[in-house]
Amino acid sequence: MKLSNFYGKTIAIMVASGFDEAGFIGIQRAMMNAGAKLKIVSQEAGLTNAWNGTGWGMSYPADATLSTALAVDYDALIVPAGNRHVESLKNEAHAKRVMRAFLREDMPVLLQGEAVSLLSLIDEAADRMPADSANNTPVTDRNLVTIAVASEQLDELSAMNDAMANGGGESRAA
Repeated sequence: MKLSNFYGKTIAIMVASGFDEAGFIGIQRAMMNAGAKLKIVSQEAGLTNAWNGTGWGMSYPADATLSTALAVDYDALIVPAGNRHVESLKNEAHAKRVMRAFLREDMPVLLQGEAVSLLSLIDEAADRMPADSANNTPVTDRNLVTIAVASEQLDELSAMNDAMANGGGESRAA
């Protein structure tokens, strides 16, 4: 998978404790291989904990907290799958603020699995196309990429790579 449009970009991955660890590691590897800088933006300061399917996984250091994060500091946003962390993010005003800024400015955003439900919290995103759960392929609406279930091959990152080539990936929002 060639992800050349990520090279040199700073990508925010928005999480709260309980995000899917396997998916996170896949994204992390893909971003490293593409030459991108992946930054963990977390609800928690310090460490945030992954969920490994049956219990708590590893702890990862947060690069920024949601309360201080600004979209202008990043080129794209990824919200990985994981019901536990998505439920926490739904109640986080700063998560809504960050997502709203990325979407308002048409900056690339990838929502995996349960994270697609976050769109319902953003009034301005009501007309955006959600993921297609019937065939589980990435759905692209301008610079928004959604997928109902994170794919092991990370096809959704290829779709986001294409979205970044279409004028996305420029930091413009606050």
